[in-house]
Amino acid sequence: MNINLFDKTISFLSKSLDIMSLRHEVIASNIANQDTPDYSAKNVNFKKELDAVMNSQKADSMSATNPAHMKPGISNTGNVTGVTEIKNSNGADYDNNNVNVEMEMARMAENTILYNASAQILTNKFKYLASAIREGR
Repeated sequence: MNINLFDKTISFLSKSLDIMSLRHEVIASNIANQDTPDYSAKNVNFKKELDAVMNSQKADSMSATNPAHMKPGISNTGNVTGVTEIKNSNGADYDNNNVNVEMEMARMAENTILYNASAQILTNKFKYLASAIREGR
């Protein structure tokens, strides 16, 4: 008998925390290299990878009521990884560096908010699981 204590949400949130941590490192690297000649800013594209996994799997009998919802039946988030890609060089400076510090700081703030929200949801999931194990005591 196969018993899975962790639902798909916990698996997804765990994976997203890993990707957001990687994204934070890449953004910090971009900010650190803002004065480096010929440096091209990088980005972690988590959404593209997640969309590819979600579109590759077929939903069973359930259906989503809104196109923004995750497709039902998605279970293989383990294949999702963050792809580090080099941003295009539009708006490159005189030294061929395309880092926009204001944009990078905004992206870092957004990433921090998403990370904290995901961590809080994951913490609550584990609290509920612990409460169920203790039978609500």
